[in-house]
Amino acid sequence: MDNYTKGESVTIFDPPSLHMEGAIEMKVTNASKIRNVMGYAMSTFGNINVRHVTWNGSGNAISKTISCAEIMKRKIKGLHQITQVGFLRVEDFWEPTVEGLDRLKVNTNIPTISILLSKDPLDTSHPSYQAPGSTELVWPDQMKTKKDNSQRKMAAIRDLKNAASKPKRSRGNGKDSFKSKNKTDKSHCFTDLKKSEATSNSME
Repeated sequence: MDNYTKGESVTIFDPPSLHMEGAIEMKVTNASKIRNVMGYAMSTFGNINVRHVTWNGSGNAISKTISCAEIMKRKIKGLHQITQVGFLRVEDFWEPTVEGLDRLKVNTNIPTISILLSKDPLDTSHPSYQAPGSTELVWPDQMKTKKDNSQRKMAAIRDLKNAASKPKRSRGNGKDSFKSKNKTDKSHCFTDLKKSEATSNSME
């Protein structure tokens, strides 16, 4: 891309975030400080007249968005949750700096997440609905993979510990034992030969 400069960026599709009338809308970015956004959200959501809050983030800010929602659920018991995920489609244009080159268009899909937390009951038929106190997660398949990986690691650690606890057989001891056995066998043979000669002489 040496012969191009970044031009305009156009948002082609911006998935709608979860929204309820009177809800606080919290936008989390990669530069957001969790302490700051949580402080504002908690103080505002503490108002008895405020019943809903949405946490919205995209790209690298998704994990931070989820963290904010989970912190709020731990601090305020009895919250209902609905989660929506999607993609933000953006077209980036690159302008040529050399004559004869064409203008380039690059399409980018950026993952987004919107989490609705409510003090009031929500639609329980929604696929992502989580009741208060629920331990189910948005992506159970991913968490199952993490659990399987953790179990495999624990099994590997147990195998290493078992292997370390077993006594090791020294090669040197084995050789010494073999030599000692050979010497003993030769000694017995020599003794038997001497006895045989002595018996033969006495008979003469």
